[in-house]
Amino acid sequence: MSSSQPPSIQELKRTLVAAGLEIYRTRPDAVHLAERPRDNQILDAGISVRPAGEREIEVRVVMRAQRSDFPRDPIDTLYQRVREHAEGDLLARGFTEIETREQRMLDPGDKTKTLDTWYELVFSRTFADLESAIADVKRVLPVEKFVKGPGQP
Repeated sequence: MSSSQPPSIQELKRTLVAAGLEIYRTRPDAVHLAERPRDNQILDAGISVRPAGEREIEVRVVMRAQRSDFPRDPIDTLYQRVREHAEGDLLARGFTEIETREQRMLDPGDKTKTLDTWYELVFSRTFADLESAIADVKRVLPVEKFVKGPGQP
C-alpha cells in the first residue's frame, strides 16, 4: 500500500483490533465497532470507521431517540432531542449531521408488528490519519448513543 492510499477494510480492522477496540461486524465499506451499552453481553454498534479519500479516515456515530420513550412527541421533536443530546459530545468535537433515519423494530415472531421505532441521526467526522481517528473513537465510545426517556436513570 502506498502512503497516498487509504487502508483496506481488512487493514483497518486489524489496526482497530490492535488498538484494543472490539469489532461488531465488517462490511465492504466500513468496520462497525462493538459497544456494550448495558451490563450484560448484549452488543450494539453505533460507531463505524471507514476509509475516506486518499489517506483520510471517516468516523460515523449513530444516535437515536425511541418512540416508546416519547410516545406523544412529533417526529421533528424526536430528532431535535437527538441533536440536543449530541451537542456536547459530538457536535462540539467537530462531528456534523449527515443523515436522518427512521428504523422500525419489528416483532421477531410477527414481522407485521412494529415493537418500536427509532429516530436516528448519523454524525460524521473525517480525520487526516488513522491514529487521530482511533483516539477520537475511544473518546466517543463511552458516550450514551440514545436519548433517555422520562424516568430512565
